[in-house]
Amino acid sequence: MQSLEKRSENILSAIVSEYIVSAEPVGSRTLSKRRDIGLSAASIRNIMSDLTDSGYISQPHVSAGRVPTDLGYRFYVDHLLRSRPMVCDGGLDIESILKSDGWDLKDILKQSSSVLAGLSRQASVAAATKEVEQNFRTVELIKLAEDRILVILVASTGTVQSKVIYDEESIHQDKLTKYSRILNDLLQDLDLAEARERIELELQTEKMRFDAMLAKALRLCHTVLSANESREVYIDGQINILAEPEFAQVEKLKAILAAFEDKSRLLRILDKTLDTEGIQVLIGSEHGIDEMDTCSVIAYPIKTGDKVIGSIAVIGPKRMNYQKVITVVDTTATIVTQLIRRVVEVAG
Repeated sequence: MQSLEKRSENILSAIVSEYIVSAEPVGSRTLSKRRDIGLSAASIRNIMSDLTDSGYISQPHVSAGRVPTDLGYRFYVDHLLRSRPMVCDGGLDIESILKSDGWDLKDILKQSSSVLAGLSRQASVAAATKEVEQNFRTVELIKLAEDRILVILVASTGTVQSKVIYDEESIHQDKLTKYSRILNDLLQDLDLAEARERIELELQTEKMRFDAMLAKALRLCHTVLSANESREVYIDGQINILAEPEFAQVEKLKAILAAFEDKSRLLRILDKTLDTEGIQVLIGSEHGIDEMDTCSVIAYPIKTGDKVIGSIAVIGPKRMNYQKVITVVDTTATIVTQLIRRVVEVAG
């Protein structure tokens, strides 16, 4: 991306700012009325022509003004926002909304998605990484009734998964307690994917033929592990972006709705951000989902130490208010990270 002269930067910044507010192509006459520009309409037209030739803006129609291109938005985000102070006035409100005793990782991510949608007035998504959702801590087998056993799995993040299983052999609680201890020793320090593999390996060993009860406990645990492989995606605020003029056409509206219905696509977007530090902005086609090429994504990977826990993001039209949304995502991510760190410490 080539550098721009100061005057060109100012004009590009003004075009992006005006277009974000109006959703209408921006003309030289509109910009000449701005006190911060200080140039004649003719000078502005010359600069706009150069910006068009360089690919930063485009002209939808011959008689129309200019609109930012993906390249123009990228330059705006990377260079023209960097030096501006970003303070979220709702920081304390975010913390009060998210802070709640007894919450686990999923509770925090789900609520953070709601907070992001409300503050940004865009759509939002949040999800834990596959590895974190499957991070094993303990298993407990509890007798519920003569023929029913409750299998409880607790992740290191405090997330609890449970399943009631029918027991035709009427196993007593004392044996269930014993096998809970054995399973915990067997599966210690493994994530849930590794735990499944270890159980499958153990079930194939010779000793399982002589210890049918332990084999039963392993199968019970494996049933729960296998039933919770899918990742949850927390989505909120889709209605916010559907009201934007970009999606007034029925076909574009259908494409966006279909993309939000397919959670695997949203996970692909979030997973693109996991290896980064801090805010990442994906503009238009950069996120790789064709049906959402009219949208940008502002995401933040959530980490505790060196471990990536998940990611939160706001999805909106490319014409979104990047300054505001970046600030909201950054502030929310900071608070979410602190809360999740506490959950992990308590659970550990």
